[in-house]
Amino acid sequence: MKYQRIISALLCLCMLPCLVSCGNNPEKPRETEPQTPTGNSVPTENPNDPNGEEPCELSVLTLEKALHTYYEWADDYDRALVRSEHSCVTLGQTDAKAFPEMAEVLSQKATMQENAMLDEFYDLVSAANTELDLNRDGFETYVSTLDVQVRRADSVVLSLLSDSYSHYGQIRNYRVFHGSNYDTQSGKELALNDVVKEINNDLALAVQEELTSHMWTGDFYSENAVEDYFANTPCDGFSWTVDYIGVTFYFAPGDLCDEGAMTATVSFAAHPELFYEKYMTSPAEYTVELPLDISFFTNWDADGDYEELSVSGWYDDERNAYVDFGIYTEVGEYREDCYVYDFHPYYVKAASGHYLYLFCEDFDEGLRQMKLIVFSLNEDGSVTKSGERNVSPSWLADNKFIVPTDPGKLTLDDGAEKAVFAVGSDGIPTKV
Repeated sequence: MKYQRIISALLCLCMLPCLVSCGNNPEKPRETEPQTPTGNSVPTENPNDPNGEEPCELSVLTLEKALHTYYEWADDYDRALVRSEHSCVTLGQTDAKAFPEMAEVLSQKATMQENAMLDEFYDLVSAANTELDLNRDGFETYVSTLDVQVRRADSVVLSLLSDSYSHYGQIRNYRVFHGSNYDTQSGKELALNDVVKEINNDLALAVQEELTSHMWTGDFYSENAVEDYFANTPCDGFSWTVDYIGVTFYFAPGDLCDEGAMTATVSFAAHPELFYEKYMTSPAEYTVELPLDISFFTNWDADGDYEELSVSGWYDDERNAYVDFGIYTEVGEYREDCYVYDFHPYYVKAASGHYLYLFCEDFDEGLRQMKLIVFSLNEDGSVTKSGERNVSPSWLADNKFIVPTDPGKLTLDDGAEKAVFAVGSDGIPTKV
């Protein structure tokens, strides 16, 4: 029962309401503290507002992401009892002034996430100590992570994806996704029917078409599994994000089949009749952080159909490191040996082309230094390595870095200084 209570707390954390008063932070456990960055906006065309409101300037926003890692060890045990990691996203200073309501919502949500993850950490420490006393030889470190990623950030929509992972006690490799979508101007959280005109069978069929037209080859529970899921799920029961090119739905194992997590992106271009026009215009250039082992869809060969992209890492428990990574598309794969603490992949849509940025993090968590590997996404669907550069997001004073959102203005650190970079003709970032 104690594990069910912790899992319930994690699910509630993913769906925390935004406007709730927050208490003071409890005393923090041992935490590793890195440092990080900021960014500027690039105006593009104005969106048309279906409600007749004044159109706003469409620009890429600057966001800051804070990373926290907590550990707890037993005095006479050479393995960590608990490892807890979480991140949260807030607006950068310039955009916080331009969108104060949105800034306040994200700040409150970050505080609630911090408090909830700390409460869970203490619960896990207590449970881990109990289990260690009963099963010292078979004990495995309790792991709980919450990674918040930016899916879209412009002056119309700010969309975040929470990627939660749990592995402790009887809970084995449990992973769940939850999207949070906001009107940037007001800070109001969007419901699915604010973006989709009608949650009906047409939407279900569009999702089913995307689920069955890419690499996934599994079987649904029934022929009508997707239609039944949309017919029987309440509006607030879907996990979804507003992306730059469409709306992405996230399905957990057991939603439609016994396979792992699945995603489906319904394109604005392919199904304009399903969506309100306000959300269908987006900046011409942007970057999107990608979760490991989960499909991302975009159209990088300009044929009108989406291509599937996913990045995976192979973690060696004995070496406590990733020792291999793979990049997969519908026409092939790219694999390479490595030895890194963590990966941070980003899809980059720039004026010069489409790229995958893979920030590889070393083992000094106090510095979080990284090496960037750049890959070109080619029109034939293949992936080729463009090159490497020793740069990372530039850390700020309190575990924060500026999220790379604008390919023309990336604030990076090359080891000598923090500077503004732009994506070059070969995809490699160069100083502006």
